[in-house]
Amino acid sequence: MFKETCEVLENKTVAPDHFLLKLSSKKIGKAALPGQFVQILCSGDSLDPLLPRPFSFLEASPTSFSLLYHVVGQGTELMAKFKKGDKVHVLGPLGKGFTLRRKTEDGRGKRLLVGGGVGIPPLYHLAKDLVRTKEVKKSDIHVFLGARNKSLLLCEKDFLKLGVQLHLATDDGSKGHKGYVTQVLVKFLKSSIFHLPSSLIHSCGPTPMLKAVSLVASEFGAPNEVSVEVPMACGFGACLGCALKVKGETPGSHRFAIACTEGPVFEGSKILWD
Repeated sequence: MFKETCEVLENKTVAPDHFLLKLSSKKIGKAALPGQFVQILCSGDSLDPLLPRPFSFLEASPTSFSLLYHVVGQGTELMAKFKKGDKVHVLGPLGKGFTLRRKTEDGRGKRLLVGGGVGIPPLYHLAKDLVRTKEVKKSDIHVFLGARNKSLLLCEKDFLKLGVQLHLATDDGSKGHKGYVTQVLVKFLKSSIFHLPSSLIHSCGPTPMLKAVSLVASEFGAPNEVSVEVPMACGFGACLGCALKVKGETPGSHRFAIACTEGPVFEGSKILWD
């Protein structure tokens, strides 16, 4: 975990109310793993808002990193006003990310990435690293993206450039399947020749989608990881504001996990969704 003052290299609109922010970095970008996040102090040197905001990585390199954020409140409204050359206070990388390397019985596992909304960017980071490290063949990486309409299918062109297999769904049917992305996932799994216990499903997005993906994974006997979206005030477990109900050590028991340190990526089967 590093505390850096990063310079804004780029801050541009990529979709309605969605911005891509690229920051210089000497330490955070070099250490970042897919699924981890940073805390951004949106207020600069003022105290309003007081608390930083958490954002997952879209891309990371030894000299910079990028975030894709949705303008939904005071903090992100201030971020949208960042200009090239501005200085931003950043803490990270934080949390536990997705599983990148994984041994399977057949020697090479398959990956299914399911994302919606601002849950899509960390999956692009994961897909890019899987391709870069040749951990999985491009033909064995299937990405399922869902959105309200085609203008909100974030990173679609970026995934296509990676050469992975892309499956799309929109609520209004403006692109891809008309309906939920989980419906596309179910159809794919029913027709799949993959050995599902050797495959790994990664998902990030709204909680109802994560719950649905976990139920689908359980039904088909496929292990899955979910990156949860919960409020994170501090990012390193001090405030306990991101407690998440998970299964306990003994059958029928439960405990509360701190999402910012034990997650944000968890085994989907261990979360108590209700």
